Amino acid sequence: MAQPTNTFDTYDAKGIREDLQDKIYQVSPESTPCLSSIRRFKANNTLHEWQRDNLAAPDKDNAVIEGDDRTGTALTATERVGNYTQLFDKVVVVTTDADTVTKAGRGKEVKYQTAKAIKELKRDMEASILSINPAVAGNSTTARKSGGLGVFLYTNVNHGGAGATPAHTSGAPTTVNTAGTNRTFTEALTKTVMQLAATNSSDIPSLMSLTPSHKGTFSGFTGIAANRYQVAKGKQGTIIGGADVYMSDFGEIMVVPNYVQATANANTAYILNPEYAGFAYRQEFKTEDLAKTGHSTKKLVSAEGCLVVTNEKAHAKVANLTA
Repeated sequence: MAQPTNTFDTYDAKGIREDLQDKIYQVSPESTPCLSSIRRFKANNTLHEWQRDNLAAPDKDNAVIEGDDRTGTALTATERVGNYTQLFDKVVVVTTDADTVTKAGRGKEVKYQTAKAIKELKRDMEASILSINPAVAGNSTTARKSGGLGVFLYTNVNHGGAGATPAHTSGAPTTVNTAGTNRTFTEALTKTVMQLAATNSSDIPSLMSLTPSHKGTFSGFTGIAANRYQVAKGKQGTIIGGADVYMSDFGEIMVVPNYVQATANANTAYILNPEYAGFAYRQEFKTEDLAKTGHSTKKLVSAEGCLVVTNEKAHAKVANLTA
């Protein structure tokens, strides 16, 4: 079939109004599982410090002679460790025209872009927490950097090959990890580090942060029993293809897929105790106007803080995993 001669259609017409929805659809993940789960602290200096301590090893031969003239037992001092605060920021620059023309899905462009920048900063903080970045003191030409979980946890860990995390008993963890050999994430590796955590800490980790890929691997752990799902009469069954909780020998672990981890540190599974970790803010989230130098509005969105691991023995990690 064909149009009759001289038919006027929409391809010929001028002045057809656009059909644009008055909404913006953004599906990028915004959740920050680790930042949202751990504690909030206040930092008053660019080097934020805390103390940790350990009890002496149990001694089965602690027996003394009756009436013995005793000398003092050897005592150990606390460990004073810390981290450097990292300054996170984004600068929003919007022209006067872009801010005042009629737009779909938002009013003022500068407000929309500023709100978006705050969400992005939170994702940057999550990435810093999950990273293997060593702490950097900084100077007039080098930015300070907060050390990540990857360099803070060194006791209840399992590395592949020659991989290792240097211990730090004072100051901030400024040494990079030793590279290892990547291997498949398995239930056996999880059991290994959980047993270490139970041996070295009275408070067992309860939150596991994984990349979406490793979360899929986790759902394939066999455990000691198959999943069961009761189907009501007259209803269709449900296929169980995933799991969110791991019941270990030492307690229940909530497992969360962390999309930020896929880019920040895709080779590590963290098993955390949120009570013994936090983020210390030296500067809370704030928005400031920058000097106007022309036909534009400039906004500085910033926050400053660092990861705090009050006692690294309360956590565990499986490193050197195939991404």
